[in-house]
Amino acid sequence: MNLQFRLAFRLLKGKNKYFFSFSNIIAFLGIIIGLLALIIVSSVMDGLSQDMSNRISSTKGELRVIKADFSPFDTTDTVINSLNEKYPDIVGSGPVNRDDLLIQHRSYTAYSQNFGIDYDRHKEITNIFDTIKIGYLTADSFREKGIIIGLDMAFNILASVGDTVEVISPAVMSPTPFGLIPKTEKFRILGVFSTGLPEFDGIYSYIDIEKSKSFKRHNGVDYIELKTSLAPSKLSFLTQAIEKDFPGVKAESWKTFDKTLYQAIKVEKYAMFVVMTIIIILASFNITGNFIRTVTQKKSEIATLKTLGICRKGVFWVFIAMGLTVCSAGVVIADFIAFLLLSLQQKYELIQIPIPGFPFTAVPVDVNLTKIVLFSFLTLTICLVGTIYPAYKTMKVDIIKVLHDEND
Repeated sequence: MNLQFRLAFRLLKGKNKYFFSFSNIIAFLGIIIGLLALIIVSSVMDGLSQDMSNRISSTKGELRVIKADFSPFDTTDTVINSLNEKYPDIVGSGPVNRDDLLIQHRSYTAYSQNFGIDYDRHKEITNIFDTIKIGYLTADSFREKGIIIGLDMAFNILASVGDTVEVISPAVMSPTPFGLIPKTEKFRILGVFSTGLPEFDGIYSYIDIEKSKSFKRHNGVDYIELKTSLAPSKLSFLTQAIEKDFPGVKAESWKTFDKTLYQAIKVEKYAMFVVMTIIIILASFNITGNFIRTVTQKKSEIATLKTLGICRKGVFWVFIAMGLTVCSAGVVIADFIAFLLLSLQQKYELIQIPIPGFPFTAVPVDVNLTKIVLFSFLTLTICLVGTIYPAYKTMKVDIIKVLHDEND
């Protein structure tokens, strides 16, 4: 095989004594650009997905446990204690009530997905209290008709910390001398939070779970949120175990109750992978065309090699060695550049996104060595497949015909 590689280098150099010929350099750069783009785009999409996952799970919790018939829990302490004893991976759990309410400040009204939570328990489940940018609250102040709202909602209703807002439930009516009117209670804003996700900051609000029951048609709890120490990929196993061990209970991960956002990120990742793979395929077409031209131009050299005793398969492997040389060099250089750029971005955050409302300021990246190896192998395979046809054409070169044409 050493002879094949020596001949391959000779054919690749052409008239250039030190490096590839110009056409081979173009093919070589095409491989580098294609694989580099694939690795970088995939790493950015993975970083974005991971960043979104962390923000969502830190706002809502990783798992949600509800009754299979969607009825409320009458008591949650027994279920929570059983879950904590059964699964050591659960590090936080707490009851939650969810309701669609209206929040009014002066003449401004905003729709809100309101969550009734237990202050002490919820601190172990999410980081929502850590995202408060304005204000300060304690467990006692929160329980005394305190409310925290998102930054965008605060702008929409022109409210800030210390203001009193009216929380209105269109679904629950209160009897008055003037008839039935929507249930309304006053709360004081204790904090304004910013999760970095505009769709959350614009509609989310939190009140004490006991106060939330006045806006419900039951005195129970809608569901239980859980925080675990497990990797996101293993959450599905825990949900299956909970459903198996606790009949009549249904467990969901955030990928299920935020399915639309999760699916959107997933589709974007697949779409970008397909587009970048097409770029690599186009680069392999360039190699194929270049090597076909080489076969046409080097027919006399190929015929000479055959007359010197190199069999048809030997010449075939010479061109395979040419493709392997170009592809391997391009893959190695692309991997090095991609790993260097991604590591610098991950450590120093060189590329920023100065766009208001974005959930991050620096482009998030996730350097996955396994994916880099898989993409490199995919690129090498695609390029080698593109080399097979030109190599096969060398086996069809007729020595007698070539020598006869040269003598003429």
